[in-house]
Amino acid sequence: MSLRGAWSRVQALRQESVRSDELLMRAALIGCVPILLAYGCAGLVYGNLPLFTPIGFIDMPGACAWLTAAMAFALAIFAVDWLVRGELEPVPPPVTVVKKQVWRPGIFPLPAPPPHVFPQPRSSPLRIGCLSVAAVACMSALAGRATLALGWQAFARPGGLAPQAEWPLYPLQWIWQWLLPLVRDRFVLGLIGVGAALFVAAQLMAWRKVRGAWFPLLVVLPMLLTLNFLGSAAFDFAAARGLGGLNEPELVSALAQQPGRYNIFTFLSLWGAIGFGTVGLIVGFWFGRSRTMDKD
Repeated sequence: MSLRGAWSRVQALRQESVRSDELLMRAALIGCVPILLAYGCAGLVYGNLPLFTPIGFIDMPGACAWLTAAMAFALAIFAVDWLVRGELEPVPPPVTVVKKQVWRPGIFPLPAPPPHVFPQPRSSPLRIGCLSVAAVACMSALAGRATLALGWQAFARPGGLAPQAEWPLYPLQWIWQWLLPLVRDRFVLGLIGVGAALFVAAQLMAWRKVRGAWFPLLVVLPMLLTLNFLGSAAFDFAAARGLGGLNEPELVSALAQQPGRYNIFTFLSLWGAIGFGTVGLIVGFWFGRSRTMDKD
């Protein structure tokens, strides 16, 4: 099989686009639910939660973190409802009753075009409520963060339930020593080199108009980011606690002064790795499924 024919297998998904979209949607939701729940729980435990916005991550302390956690829980419930009930069927159009009219002399009924009824998708009260709660919580958290930036401390409390807790960081307590080699300069440079080589290869295949030229990069790049985030999480965890012979006074001081803020960023590195790994598996599943569908 030629290279062009191999990459053109992806186009076979168009034959079952609806089914493929459903599988991808369910896989994405299954991956998002535990991440959202863990994200919200970490905000309550540590009392600090960075929120991603178009201008970057914004540090949300105190009540702002609790509001951001409420947003994450609402979105998780929305995703679970979608997984359980799927996309709701549209409301059936109303039945039109046609009355037969007898023609009489002198009466000329005006011709009426048949009604065109376009069924609209149903709205789930639970889903509408979840999205409403998420939107209100997000806007309230941003407003509270703005007041903190202006010097008002109304949203600075309450703090986290257990800022020094380490159980949300499992399994770093067990595997940090095996992940530390991932932050070595040679390994990081190797990851950058692999990513750059895949990018150049994708550009060349796209220039040669090879179908699916970007799929190898889209599958491997999340895995490279997964390794990078795992190494970062292990280093932050070990260095701040003086493990593995690491001597980083600045990280030790940061953990001692603001344990909730330090631990939440370590937590995000760990779950960022899990998230990117999930994305890579979903894209790889999509690409692998397209290969089985193509019989050329």
